[in-house]
Amino acid sequence: MHKKDMGVGAVSVLFGAWMFFMATKLKSGPAFWPKIVAAGIVILGVIIFVTAFVKLRTEGEPQEKKAKAPPQYGKVLIVLGILIAYYFAFQYIGYTIPTFLMIAGTAFTLGYRNWKVMIPTALAVSICLYLAFTQLFNVRFPGVFF
Repeated sequence: MHKKDMGVGAVSVLFGAWMFFMATKLKSGPAFWPKIVAAGIVILGVIIFVTAFVKLRTEGEPQEKKAKAPPQYGKVLIVLGILIAYYFAFQYIGYTIPTFLMIAGTAFTLGYRNWKVMIPTALAVSICLYLAFTQLFNVRFPGVFF
């Protein structure tokens, strides 16, 4: 398992570096956010790689194989459908409402059923992200609402 984690860390570092390189080709304003995300991916990839490497050196590779739950392809397809619907809704409706529905729908699909937490959280995240992108990063979204 630790070797797989090292692989994930290495791939994350490579992907983040490629993403950062591609962001350097953008104008300085629009390149800010992709560079921040790419740097975060690289940092997290390094952390994953180093943590797995240390565990591999100290513990060795785990010998016991745990029984895995079977993949839930139905949930994966539903979340994929939600993301595709989000993409098209985002183009015509705007950001806030489709983002709220995407967060709530994905949480429900993945088994979270506490509506008293899910609804306010989805609403707060969609509004806070909207304000962060429009006010802080000066990004304009297409659509009718907001």
